[in-house]
Amino acid sequence: MIRISQVMGPTVQGEGSAAGRHCLFVRTFACNLECGFCDTAYTWAVTDQKAAKTRSGHKYDRNDPAYGEKLMEPEKVLDRLMTLWDVEKRPTIIVVSGGEPMMQQQALVPLLERLHGWGNEIHIETAGTIAPTTGFDALVTQYNVSPKLANSGNARSKRYKPEALAVLRDTGKSWFKFVVTHEKDLAEVDLIVADAALPVQRVMVMPEGSDGRTNITTAQQVVDPALARGYGLSFRTHVFLWNDDPDR
Repeated sequence: MIRISQVMGPTVQGEGSAAGRHCLFVRTFACNLECGFCDTAYTWAVTDQKAAKTRSGHKYDRNDPAYGEKLMEPEKVLDRLMTLWDVEKRPTIIVVSGGEPMMQQQALVPLLERLHGWGNEIHIETAGTIAPTTGFDALVTQYNVSPKLANSGNARSKRYKPEALAVLRDTGKSWFKFVVTHEKDLAEVDLIVADAALPVQRVMVMPEGSDGRTNITTAQQVVDPALARGYGLSFRTHVFLWNDDPDR
């Protein structure tokens, strides 16, 4: 059984190197981090203690029919995807996000095997704290790795796992995306890129924020120093199109 929050699409990948591409999302439930700015906190902030870690302080209902936890067999997830798009005859990108999908690698493998066999690209969104298993990795087209900075509110020992980043790096499938709130965050990005020996040409920075104005303002502040380092810039395309609509 897979712990699922929602299955949605078609939409566009909003972030990273595949931004703008057609995709469907399989959003898993539960996360091993507690980011204050998380825009999918409904996948984990279901206790008073966890809710207190979020910027809003809102506690979500684990049993909410729209975004709460659903235990689903891989076939049921496939059925839901097929109601949204014919992923067997019209393959696309399937973005497996969360929460933290790497917590459920074994449960996800049967689903990914079917999707991969039909020619879909499998993109995994992860914070980079858990290394992929061999069987899981064989089915993945791309990892969108977002190591968390101090601005996330997580302790460094919890959010930074260089051993896991090294495994993800060495797959040759990973792009690394850092959420920044200010130019000063780039110094911390530099430290992680150097310490984990991440390929600079696969590093992007992305403004934090759930509205277009904040994205543009922060991007204008960080783009030149990011480019000077060899980093790319990612907007949050879905925010410009649909604000913070969780179904897009």
